[in-house]
Amino acid sequence: MERIETKSVSVEVERDAGLLIQRLDTLCPESGGCVLELVLALEDVPPETRTAVALTVTELDQQDREYPRGLRTLLVHGHHESLPVHLAVPPVRFVLPAELDLSGGGKRRFLVRVDANYVDCHARCRLLP
Repeated sequence: MERIETKSVSVEVERDAGLLIQRLDTLCPESGGCVLELVLALEDVPPETRTAVALTVTELDQQDREYPRGLRTLLVHGHHESLPVHLAVPPVRFVLPAELDLSGGGKRRFLVRVDANYVDCHARCRLLP
């Protein structure tokens, strides 16, 4: 597989530096790649409960071997309704450069894994007042 060249900048920060702004060089967008947008909803989320969501994308080669393409995690804020509701998760996008294409000229195949877990637990100990 060919080596992929990317632009990178080394940044060093003094202790207690506060706000750091680093201007990057210009970048020419490439053609031939794609953007994968994933849309999902959480079902029956209890009131006032935050939910952590993780989305992992891997690309499959012609022998069904997986190659990582990205991981995104997000925190979905709780709602204030009185009953559980379905919550829409903001769309999550992955940029998939053409240089990483494993299709051999055919359709690119991806595997998406989604995991969601409640962050807040509203249980109370009956031994405490």
